[in-house]
Amino acid sequence: MASALSKLRRRTHRTLRITLAWVAAGLLAALWESNVLADHGLPPERMAVLDRYFWRMALGGLLGGGVYIFLLRDRLRKLPFPQAFGIVAIAALVVLIGLHVLRSLVVPDLLSLQTLAQRLFTLDFLGQWLFACLLMGATMIMVRLNDQFGSGAAGFLLGRYYKPRQELRIFMFLDLRSSTTIAERIGDTRYFQLLNSIFSDITDAVVYSGGDIYQYVGDEISISWPLHRGIQRQNCLRCFFAIRDKLRARAAHYRSLYGIEPVFKAGIHYGQVTTGEVGLVKKQTIFSGDVVNTTAHIQTMCNELGVDLLISKELLDVLVLPTDGWTVRHLGRVNLKGKVREIELYHVDRQGV
Repeated sequence: MASALSKLRRRTHRTLRITLAWVAAGLLAALWESNVLADHGLPPERMAVLDRYFWRMALGGLLGGGVYIFLLRDRLRKLPFPQAFGIVAIAALVVLIGLHVLRSLVVPDLLSLQTLAQRLFTLDFLGQWLFACLLMGATMIMVRLNDQFGSGAAGFLLGRYYKPRQELRIFMFLDLRSSTTIAERIGDTRYFQLLNSIFSDITDAVVYSGGDIYQYVGDEISISWPLHRGIQRQNCLRCFFAIRDKLRARAAHYRSLYGIEPVFKAGIHYGQVTTGEVGLVKKQTIFSGDVVNTTAHIQTMCNELGVDLLISKELLDVLVLPTDGWTVRHLGRVNLKGKVREIELYHVDRQGV
């Protein structure tokens, strides 16, 4: 239930942001139209032009953005951009024609097919369609950039990490159990397809917990949260359990295609890192600090300790878990590879699971 509400909330917020962007684009178009009319000796009623564009873009943003985010995005995100854009352009054409048909039904004088056809085969209608395609194309590009860079897309574009900065972050390192055995059994190509399918299935769990996918390294995936976002509603833990639930729900699918049921083990820790952009070509935002290596080593202890999830005492202390709904088991202090100081580890699970 909480996951569904989180998904609805994030999709609604994204739709509203798209609507605001459309309204801003509409107001700029209104000012441009007003200036063009004024330059040709046709003084415009600026407020009327602005009002018309405002309501068109507000309704268009809610309709176009809502349909794309709630209905089309998940279906189109795996397609190449040109193919996905072509589908959206056709959908926009159908919607515009539908709106004109609806208007013809409301206004009796426009009801005839001849009048409707005359309105559709005009430069004005072509301009409306091209403008809608431009807005939808820009929307799709921004959404795909967000998919590419995660929730840090805006920060990347605005140069937030152009200069390195220190921050507190939570890291979770996930590793597919028995990955070497699976790869040897099904072959390289099918193993790649398996990983791609798994990573696609678990993406929503990461996104709706507010996490950022930091890296894919073979069959491993590392996820990160700013500290405040990761501990809010225990997002970092809920992310792991949402991933586990998703893979369990899809177990029959994986058994039928690959003969296995994918299971991940994970380690979670937090600490201070230095965050910054590196490279001139194919820039990346990277995290540098002991916490990254420590989290990776915590994950490697899952097999030895016989659990699928390990978290550090440091993280447990700041999570403040509710007294009900969770089980916490102390596993003692361990020496991690390459570490001088011992670290205290805990296993966390949900009650009744």
